[in-house]
Amino acid sequence: MANIRILHGDDISAIDEAVAALVQEQKDSGFADLNLTVLHGKGLSANDFSNAVLAAPFLTDFRVVILHEPLAMAGGRDGNQKFLKLLEDTPPTTLLYPVIKDAIERKDWEKLGKTSFLRKWVEKNPDKATLTTYQLPAQNAMPGWIMKKAVAMGGKFDGSGASALAAAIGNDTQAATHEIEKLLLYVGFSRPVDDADVNELVSGVTSVSVFDMVDSLVVGNSKVALTKLHQLEETEEIPQLFAMIIRQFRLLVQTRSILDKRGNSQVVQKELGQIPFVADKLVRQASAFTADKLKTIYTQLLEFDYQFKTSGNDPEAALDLFILDVAQLLKKR
Repeated sequence: MANIRILHGDDISAIDEAVAALVQEQKDSGFADLNLTVLHGKGLSANDFSNAVLAAPFLTDFRVVILHEPLAMAGGRDGNQKFLKLLEDTPPTTLLYPVIKDAIERKDWEKLGKTSFLRKWVEKNPDKATLTTYQLPAQNAMPGWIMKKAVAMGGKFDGSGASALAAAIGNDTQAATHEIEKLLLYVGFSRPVDDADVNELVSGVTSVSVFDMVDSLVVGNSKVALTKLHQLEETEEIPQLFAMIIRQFRLLVQTRSILDKRGNSQVVQKELGQIPFVADKLVRQASAFTADKLKTIYTQLLEFDYQFKTSGNDPEAALDLFILDVAQLLKKR
């Protein structure tokens, strides 16, 4: 049985749910303090990693180690080989879950693509490691996903409601989960959510405002961008807003990649599943960034995401800092 089980993909909501289930399972056992370790690859030493995975399980067959951003421990030929050696030395009594949140660029994964050293190692060692990929649904699959998710949460959506929410949210499953819960509460779980309910509670204001906020950054007006951010914080919950910002910059990373390969708005529409109006906005905004700058910004967002969920840092202050950092980065043209 493979004891290294990589959780990977761009469906952040599904990955977070899988990790939460692992943590809860250990808590339910009553021995989480002894049999569960959560690590972050950034700044993690090989010695600390080894101490965590080599520890013996307590009153059970396995202990669990969750490793966020494992690729931060690798890099370069020597770094990659040292990282693989650490994986190979993980004893069968430790279930190691490396968590890799990724994005698709031109039909391949950015971090764990076809030529990735880690993917190749997993393919060669099926008895030691497995790879489970959580990929965002296609836009046309979102109505079905929404209806299924609503049932799992104890309620129902009819077809019109699911289609309306998919049109408003896109394929962002984090944002969709939040809206599904809000809408089910609105109808009291007593009847299916329909398109009238969605139109009443879920406007397109959030996504448009995030576009507007980025527009302000692109033209160099960080003060206006901060104002728009604070207006959004008055009406939206921070996790929902943060998910929308992550989605926006993920789309910009993908759009920039398309532009760098001589693509245009029509290619963005087709490959990213966007309507013409949104595709045009994405092209205009992505044109203000280099690919490296966008990747730097997206990496910082993922780091904030981790901090929100693990350290209890003030998310509003972190978002303010993010806006200022992006504005500063754009000045370095």
